[in-house]
Formats: sequence, C-alpha cells, structure tokens
Amino acid sequence: MGEPYLSIVIASRNDEHGGNTLRRMQVTLNSLIGQLEKFHIEAELVLVDWNPPVDKPPLRDAIVWPRKLEYCTVRIITVPLAIHLKYGFSEEQPMKVIVAYNVGFRRARGQFILQGTIDTLYSDGLMSYIGLRGLKEDVRYRVTRFEVNRNVVQYNTTKERLDYCENNIIGINAQESAIVQLVLYRGLPKLFTNACGDFQLMSKYYWHLLRAYAESDSISAHVDSLLSYASYVAGVREVVLESPMRLYHIDHGDKFNDRTKRTAPLDEWLTLIPFTSLRRQLTRLHYGLAELIGWEVRSSMYGIPVLDSTKCRRICRDMITGRLSYIFNDEDWGLGNEALEECIVNEH
Repeated sequence: MGEPYLSIVIASRNDEHGGNTLRRMQVTLNSLIGQLEKFHIEAELVLVDWNPPVDKPPLRDAIVWPRKLEYCTVRIITVPLAIHLKYGFSEEQPMKVIVAYNVGFRRARGQFILQGTIDTLYSDGLMSYIGLRGLKEDVRYRVTRFEVNRNVVQYNTTKERLDYCENNIIGINAQESAIVQLVLYRGLPKLFTNACGDFQLMSKYYWHLLRAYAESDSISAHVDSLLSYASYVAGVREVVLESPMRLYHIDHGDKFNDRTKRTAPLDEWLTLIPFTSLRRQLTRLHYGLAELIGWEVRSSMYGIPVLDSTKCRRICRDMITGRLSYIFNDEDWGLGNEALEECIVNEH
C-alpha cells in the first residue's frame, strides 16, 4: 500500500457511551468516507477499537462499511483487554482515549494526519479544501466547531445532514475572546484551543516528532491544548480555517464538562450564596482569580484525577519559556512496541 495523502484517526469502542453511539458513528463514517471519495482524496481511515466489550460485536462487525471504494482504505486496529488492564484506573475507564488515538497516530501512513471523532461531520467546503492537496508540512490546521441538534442522525444522505446542520446550530465553540486570552492565557501566544480535540490536522512528521498526545493514567483532558502549544514551540504555525470550512459536532448526552468536578479554596463559601445565577458568576470569577493568585485548582471525574485547565496553562507557560520539554512521551508512545491485530475492511 502506498502512502496516502491523508490519514483520519478515530478511536472508539462498541459500548454506547454518550447514547446512540453506533448510529452517530455510522452517520459520521458514511459521510466522511463519501466525501473522501467525492473529492478524490487519497486517504485511509484508521479506526482504533480499544478494549472491545466481550458481550458485543467488535466495530469491524458492528458498522456497515461501504464497498467498492476508489480513494479510501479502512484500517481497523484492535487493542485487547490484556493491554488495557496494564493502565491505572482500568476498571473505572473502559477506554484509554488518548493512548488509543496515539496508537492510530503512530501507525498512520498518511502524509498528513487528522484527528477525527465518532460524532463529527465536515462541511463540503472543508473537505474540498483538503482535496486541493495544498496543506503545508509546518502548519497545524484548526477549524471552528459548531454544535448541532442530535436529530441530524435521522437523515440518510450527507447533503441532507449538512443542510440540517446549517439550520440547527445550538452552539459555537469559537476562538476564545480577547478578554479570556488576556486574563487566563497571559504570557502565552494566542492559539485556538477551544474544542481543539475534535480537529487537529498536522503533518505526520510533526505528529511523530512531538510523539502525539501526553499519555498518563489520569483521564484525558486538555492534552489537545498541550499539543497545540508543544507544536508552537517546535516551530509549527497555527492556521484557523474559516467558513465555509466548518466542523459540526453531533450533540449527545454524558458530556465531559458535565462529568467533571472542580474544586478550589473558596468553594465551600460559594455554596452559601442563595442566588444560583450570582453563584455561577462568582464561581467563574473565583477560578480565574485562583489561577492569577496561584491557588491550586483540582479537577476529577468519578474520583479519577483530571488535568485541570489552570495547571495545563502553567505547563504550557513552562514549555514556552523552556523550563519543560515539549515532548511528554517516551519512544514507546502509542504502544509502539506492541504487535496489534489489524484488519483492512476495504482496500482500494
């Protein structure tokens, strides 16, 4: 198999996380593969199936895969339970999301690698732009994420879905405002880190140079922001693609922010404020002031440590000033020393 122009890496498992997972995944993959074919993009889809549940079919069997593809190859890499159990909090976390993505990044063959997810749709404008084959090796590409009503999964064609997305936007994850940049990102270059885990497009050379996302036993959070700043330190320029280049995220339950608990020194006092709206505003101000003062803010999910955004920004500042390396993983990143099962669903 020759080197494709683009690799799209997606990590998942058949466990219905977030609700209606298989349908969201089917819609995403059908639209994505269809666009790769439509715009004649020599590509591979690398799907990492992490710790497949024993009581459900693996993703290679659970998904209905299109046939007779001319431009896209689908590769499925399986990470078994035995490897999953080697990580901390393996019972609490059925999937090590960041390591799963790194597995795909490590084995991707494309000249450029895009991190994808199981519930995103790409505008035709975005895929057409990629199809022009004008991507630059020293650039990391970002795009605004638009949240769309989950009913989009009821439609059966990519055109119907994209038309629905344009008219049913329920939120926009745009670049942080100048005020937020000034208060929270002081001392840091202005990079687009909002919802950056859903679209990071960069050359294979730099994914490998940086050894991808920082791996740890804690729940993955903000490691996509760390990568953004690590790539900046490594000399990669960020380019934010504008409309009509868009990313649409299909709304679902069990969102990350809803599951995360944050604590800071004055939390106990804030709970005494009787007015909900005022309490929320003061809580936001509290966390901003805590970072300015240097107080510790902790995040957790189900009792598992989560990298808090305040600590993430401190790490980024240390990378920028040279006090900390911008490479976090060792040479075995992405399970580089493991021989993992792989199958090709359809090779063009």
